Amino acid sequence: MDTRELIFEKAEDLGRMISQMPEYAYLQAAHREIADDREATETLNQLRELQDQLLAMVQRGEEPSKELGEQYETFQDQVQQSPRYQALISSQANFDKLMEKIHRSIGQGIKKGEESRIIIPT
Repeated sequence: MDTRELIFEKAEDLGRMISQMPEYAYLQAAHREIADDREATETLNQLRELQDQLLAMVQRGEEPSKELGEQYETFQDQVQQSPRYQALISSQANFDKLMEKIHRSIGQGIKKGEESRIIIPT
């Protein structure tokens, strides 16, 4: 097996291990909770629709109406007050921290590899 294949195999193993971490399980559960909550899903969809409208207006150089801005703020407040949305944001932040630590560890491994005098055949 060449080095490249070994790297991809280890990356796949890492992915499997990450999928077994509690941070990943909490994130998946939070996504399911939001998806199963019809009201939350509708509110999020309406918020995204308003975001798209506002972005399109800004890109065209138009000033969004006060009414549209207020409507956006109302939906944003509803979403942010939702316990399920708060759980999703919290679990996403925890998962992101885990992935950041993994990325740093990979970086440390690369640095150690650069400093090593051992030559790995390719």
